[in-house]
Order: sequence, then C-alpha cells, then structure tokens
Amino acid sequence: MKKTPLALALMLSPSLAMAQNVIEPAAQPLAIGASVRGEITTANRLNYSDGSRSLLYAIDLEAGQAVSLETSGALCARLFVLRDGDAVAGPTDGACSDGPAGARLAVVASEKGRYEVAVSGSGARAYGPFRLEAKPLQVHRGDGPLRPGADIADVMGRDGRSYLLEVRESGYYQIDMRSSDLDSALELEGHGVSLSDDDGGGDLNARLSAPLEAGTYTLRAKSVDAATGLFQLTVGTGALPAGVRLRNDGPLALDGSVVHGALTGSPREYQLRVRQAGRVVIELGSESFDTQLELRGNEVSLSDDDGGGNGTDSRIAAVLQPGTYTVVARALNDTGSGLFRLSATQTALPAGTTLRGGGDLTLGRTATGVIGGEPHRYQLAIAEAGPLVIDLRSDDFDAVLELRRGDELVLEDDDGGGDTHARIATDVQPGTYTVVAKVYEGGNGGLYELTAREGSD
Repeated sequence: MKKTPLALALMLSPSLAMAQNVIEPAAQPLAIGASVRGEITTANRLNYSDGSRSLLYAIDLEAGQAVSLETSGALCARLFVLRDGDAVAGPTDGACSDGPAGARLAVVASEKGRYEVAVSGSGARAYGPFRLEAKPLQVHRGDGPLRPGADIADVMGRDGRSYLLEVRESGYYQIDMRSSDLDSALELEGHGVSLSDDDGGGDLNARLSAPLEAGTYTLRAKSVDAATGLFQLTVGTGALPAGVRLRNDGPLALDGSVVHGALTGSPREYQLRVRQAGRVVIELGSESFDTQLELRGNEVSLSDDDGGGNGTDSRIAAVLQPGTYTVVARALNDTGSGLFRLSATQTALPAGTTLRGGGDLTLGRTATGVIGGEPHRYQLAIAEAGPLVIDLRSDDFDAVLELRRGDELVLEDDDGGGDTHARIATDVQPGTYTVVAKVYEGGNGGLYELTAREGSD
C-alpha cells in the first residue's frame, strides 16, 4: 500500500528523535469497548509534513473485525490508522470552523494483527486534551433487513449499497452515513416516502431525519462521486411527541381542532366541507420545513407561503360558499420533510352583510367585499372640494389603496391605516374618482371593509 505523507512523517519521526537524544513514548494500548485520555502538546511526536503533533495508540484486531474510533474534547482532532507503517484509513478532515470538533473513523481489519491509531491536531497550532474511544461495529453481511438501532460498517462499491429497512413502530427516525473515504449520500423510498440527502450530517456525511410509519423501506447508500471505500451507517430511533397521532389525509373539521401530519416527500391532501357561507381561516405550520398551503374547489384557487406570520408558516383566509374543498399541505418548492400541524376555523358573516366587488362607493357608508387576485374598483362622486379620508381594512391580507381620477394616479397607500390596513387622506376637488382596493404583492386576499368620508384623519 502506498504510504501517505502523514504515514511517512510518523515513521521518520522516531529516527529523527533518536538522533536528537529524545525518547519517544511507545504506542499506548487501546482496547475495543474502552476509552483513553490524552493531550496534544508541543512535546508530542511531530508530523514534518504539516507541523501537527500526534499521539499513537495500539489496538489489536481480528481479520474482518470492525471498530469505530471517536474523539471528543477540546482538541480539534484528526484520526489516522496504520498497519506496519502503511495507511489503512484516514486521515479525517479535521475541519473545526465552528470550534473544537471530534473526529470519527470506521476501520475494518483486513488481517489479524496490531494496528496503530494516530490522534493528531488538525494543524500546527492545534493543541488540547481529548478522549479516544474504540466502539465495536457490526460488519454488514447482507443477512436480513436493517432495523432501528442498527450501527454497521460496510464497503462501498461504485454502484452503491442497498438495504431493506424494517420499521416496526411509527415514530421519528434518523439515519446517518459517515465516511472519511467518500462523499456520502442517502436515499429512502417506500410507503409514500421519497427522501434524499448529501451533506445533512456535516462535512461529507449524509443524514435523513423524518417521521416514518411502520413498514419496510428501501435504503440506498451511495457516493456522490462514485468513489469506493469504507462507511458507517447508523439508524437511530425516536418517538412522536406526546399526544401526537399522525393523520395524513381525510376530512378537516372547521372547529379549530389541530390535525398532525407528516410530510415525507409527497404533499398531503385533506377535504374541507363548508355547509354554509362564511369566513374560513386555514393555518399550516411546521418546525421542520417551510410550509406552503393550497385551497382548491368551487372556482377557488388560493395558495400561501408565509402568511402565518413567522416567515415559514402559511395562512389562507377567505369567504367560502357551501361546498367541498381540497386543502393541500406541502413544503415550499417540495423540498423538506417532517411533522406539521393543520387547522381550519369558520366564522359566520354578520347578519345582513352583502358582499361587493366594485360599483358605487357612497360617502359615509361601508362596502364589504372579498378580494382574490384581481383588484376591486369603486366609483366615488365628490360634490364639493375639501378633505377626504378613505380606509381599506382587512385582517386577512395586507391592504393597498389607490385613488385615481381618470387615468391619473392621485395617491397610493399600503400601511397608512396601521398594521395591515391602508388609508388615504388628501384634499380633493369636485368630480368622479376611482377607488381601487388591492392585495399587496404576493398576498392571497380575503375579507375587507372599504369606507370613504369627508374630513381629515
């Protein structure tokens, strides 16, 4: 096997140290299932290729035996494994841009014997204490499906590796793929789930986290660049939050009760039955992904991305006529997975309310309407010159007002009325004006009240 610069540096150091009458410590023993503590200082073995310092540990392995080597502590560490001076695995990348970080390296012994584990700093100025632990790994032999709790080592072929993943209980699961030899990638398919990840585990490691229903899935471990090498695969167990029961389809009640669902690739659809006309508010939220909400049916087609107010949740408010509608819960751009919560509420319109979408606007009288994509236009007749105040108020959307005379835009306002409300206050001359009620760019619309009155604000 070709010797790397680090391996050569480690091999040369003892002879150089002897010439300088420096006594190098022998490799310390490391047992599988045990841990040791150490510290990298200026007194340790020097790697002449990059100036880093290292400590050596000796571990005895049987042929085919697998072990996971992991460091923790204040040292920004790097791991390397040798056999008779030849490189076996590593080095790990030693990237610690966000502070000290441990290193992890999986090794499968090609033959029985003693191996040397080098723990070094990531560079010439990396020093500090560390803990090194050797954990046994199960080498995957292709005998049966993987189950939550699995922690295996395997060798990547150019076409990747495929496994059956058997989930016996619904819950949260996290799948990690780590390797110092290749750029890891994971894919999971089955039961409506279609997930993939390249670098969710940090550095070149992959991670999938998602709620999964009981069943058998296909799990594929791959290399982004078709490289080969050793990798470690871990399936972690989890549980749904207390009181949460997943329902990924079916009826959506109008009483405000919350439905919990799980997005694992495809959008989820629910049916909303409106028995009498009224104002309906639908809300979709998640801590796991950026939501997108859609409402379709009865000549209604609405969608919202971040109307929920926190930047990632969605909200649709509209006056709906009796009928059955489809509510779609999805991730923005269909990228994301995890739990979500969905609810719908309905409030009746005040008795005697007549909905309008334009026409004549009378001073001192309120026009109530429901607006969607297209602006609503009202004609306002002014008999005498003087001050005029126009208010457009809505709790459903960010209101925009325009005052026009013929083709001329007199004034425009977005938030002059406070919060999401619009207000225009100006002096006008006698004539006929057009008052335009609009939804701010990107909004969905909803219920509004429009009023014009003489006087100042």
